Amino acid sequence: MGSARQRPKDLSPPAPAAPALVSASTRKADPLFVGSLEKGLKILDCFTGGETALSLTEICRLAQLDKSAAQRFTHTLMKLGYLEKDERTKRYSPSARVLDWSVAYMRSDRLIQSAGPYLVNLHEETRQAVNLSRLIATDVMYVVRIPARRARLLSPIVGERVPAFCTASGRAILSGRTDEEVADLLDRSILVPFTAHTICDRATILERIAEARQTGYAIAKEECLPGELTIAAPILNAEGRSIGGVNMSMTTRDWTVERMRGELAPVLLRTAAALSNL
Repeated sequence: MGSARQRPKDLSPPAPAAPALVSASTRKADPLFVGSLEKGLKILDCFTGGETALSLTEICRLAQLDKSAAQRFTHTLMKLGYLEKDERTKRYSPSARVLDWSVAYMRSDRLIQSAGPYLVNLHEETRQAVNLSRLIATDVMYVVRIPARRARLLSPIVGERVPAFCTASGRAILSGRTDEEVADLLDRSILVPFTAHTICDRATILERIAEARQTGYAIAKEECLPGELTIAAPILNAEGRSIGGVNMSMTTRDWTVERMRGELAPVLLRTAAALSNL
């Protein structure tokens, strides 16, 4: 299960209810769709927004379930070993068993299995933090990360998710998608700020994606985290469609955008090209 990087408190809106995993029309039209299974999975999804522990009331609100249904599903998930309950606080949290899914995913993803040596080389050549990401719904998820030796920023952890619209990785991946796909993702995204520098204007976001299509990489400055500067390039399949992104992150204290373009962009593009040919 992924976690989302937390917004600064003064910019953070109340956590919304978890969106439906599929549309109501899909549920109604698909005779094989199991609604009760969806409800159980929605409870697990409640913890992917950065929450570490939730009360039953909070689960009801986030999963949009009544108390009786939420009690049954949380009890079942506890019996199966996917949730734990603190008897003192009466709050629920994911158990270590959910990591079984992460391991299964890592083993089955061909890009993850093949990318390691290239990411290590990029890290050793630049001495910067290096991440491999995938597009998940409207977010990018970090699936491999190599931290900088002297990290000065809060580093993402594997499985962490951030919105695609305001990240270098997200814009890089979107640069390898069609205009229709980009428009659809932005339609489904909640364009709210993480920092005072987050670009939320749709036209400007589209300009940054168009720029990434021309240069081969995207840049984001302090849009997700104050003091963070990131550069990312898309990883493409044989048809030229993006399947992931590789990015490096550093601090605005140590780097400027101009220096990053000159020193890091060329080696990043070589790495992305090598990963695209796997």
